[in-house]
Amino acid sequence: MQPASAATLDRIKTILRRDLKLGESTLIADTMPLVGGELDLDSLDMLLLVTSVEKEFGIKVANGSIGRTVFQTVETLAKFIDAQRS
Repeated sequence: MQPASAATLDRIKTILRRDLKLGESTLIADTMPLVGGELDLDSLDMLLLVTSVEKEFGIKVANGSIGRTVFQTVETLAKFIDAQRS
């Protein structure tokens, strides 16, 4: 799988800061876990993230795709988005 594009990573981080009300200066590492890490997103956070990602990137995240692998880290989500858009 190709590395995630820097632009996609930046856009995801912007979405996370906005939707989770983290503030613009919050550092988010590419390898930061989305579940179980510092962010520890709950089911409502995940739903909001999926909706925002679909709108931002013009993709559809099918229910089967919402697996632990896609939403493991910021980077795995970015790779999934890049793959969907190519």
